[in-house]
Amino acid sequence: MKVFKNIILGLLALIVIAAIGTFTTVDRTELHQTEFYAQMQNWLANYAPDTDPQYDSVYVGWAKVNLTPSQPLATAGYGNRDGKPYQSVHDSIYVRAMVFDNGRKFAMVSCDMLIIPPEVRLSLQDKLGKIGFSWEHVFIGATHTHNSIGAWGKNAIGELFAGKYHPDVVEDIANKIVKAIQLADANTTAAEIGYGQIDAPELVFNRLVHEKGTVDPTLRLLKIHKDNGQNALICVYSAHATTLNADKMVLSRDYPGVLLDKLEKDQANFAMFMAGSVGSTGPIGEEMKDDYAQLNRVADGLYQKIAKISPQIKTTLVDNLHASVIPLSMRDPQVRVSQDLRFRPWVFQTFFGEYPAEMKVFQLGNTIFVGTPCDFSGELMPDVLKTAQNQHLNLIVTSFDGSYVGYITEDSHYDLNRYETRVMNWYGPQNGQYFQEIINSILTKNAPIVKQPDALQNQTEQ
Repeated sequence: MKVFKNIILGLLALIVIAAIGTFTTVDRTELHQTEFYAQMQNWLANYAPDTDPQYDSVYVGWAKVNLTPSQPLATAGYGNRDGKPYQSVHDSIYVRAMVFDNGRKFAMVSCDMLIIPPEVRLSLQDKLGKIGFSWEHVFIGATHTHNSIGAWGKNAIGELFAGKYHPDVVEDIANKIVKAIQLADANTTAAEIGYGQIDAPELVFNRLVHEKGTVDPTLRLLKIHKDNGQNALICVYSAHATTLNADKMVLSRDYPGVLLDKLEKDQANFAMFMAGSVGSTGPIGEEMKDDYAQLNRVADGLYQKIAKISPQIKTTLVDNLHASVIPLSMRDPQVRVSQDLRFRPWVFQTFFGEYPAEMKVFQLGNTIFVGTPCDFSGELMPDVLKTAQNQHLNLIVTSFDGSYVGYITEDSHYDLNRYETRVMNWYGPQNGQYFQEIINSILTKNAPIVKQPDALQNQTEQ
């Protein structure tokens, strides 16, 4: 009997030790008292963007490359699909690239994918130097369709959302991004650039707290007009590309694909879409029984908005381009199992991997793109938009810049037991404010010394 008791006590001791080694409490240290915040502030204090113009004009080119695989792959976006491959191709997926050259070469890339996977970023980073580009000068984003290819997540969490990992898929995606950049670089001609925006609140809703919260309702546009008469549009909007639900086992670009097809018929020679502040926001019409009807409703609504404002966007010569990478200091991973209990960092890193976190910046005149490594919440936009306005900048925030830290949501929602705030908030409390402060600092550092002509100022319709 004594031996049996000792065995039981020994097992209990092992369980306690294992639990202590696996779990700990959530770190709720006030943001401004943390070490990672101090490290970030020190880095930002020395951040000085190089915006010296090289030439008097900018040359722009564009291209797209088909990303549709030859054989069905697992799709990424819905964990309950269990890594199953899509059954048919509803519409092909693409890599779209634009190159901007003013003596230095910059690229902007968007992929019809859920995110830009960290493994793809690492592969791409190694390839860019061979074609005369650098990671610092390539701004990248995704349409965030939940019906695109997976197989790019190297560890357990990646495989949960994107199916079994295949390194050849990662290489194929990176190679096609490189090819799209090369093709775009081969057809650059002198161009003017203009910015415009129009509100579309009727097409997006707050899916986290509904009417208790806010959304970023603005559709933002960059218009490029080449001296050969060709036009291109870059579109950024905040509604999740989730009109097609998990039961639709098809490869598709979702509503951004239909939108771009429409634009390229009669509004532009080339169009690109990037997911904006999609955190906490979904596309209107989720009550509709027909997913494809919802898809067309959102695409048609955005198309009508763009068709209304695009002809009014004035373009002008832009000589100052700038791009940079902002490495992010972050709190230790704070993946929770309850409100105040979390896994220790080693557990998360074992199942997700260790990847650098960063923001990306690309500035053309008075228009500045800030790429975030997350599903960035639209509820965080008013604060940074106010700073942008004060600095005479047009701000476009995108999600999925090649690194990924989960959802960054409004801090007051942190303790909600919801998917975005409990399951997908990976780095603890107060990150909404933290990201706002970093973006505000970037905007202040990138404020133009001389105000650009009105053509690059805010062309707005309500």
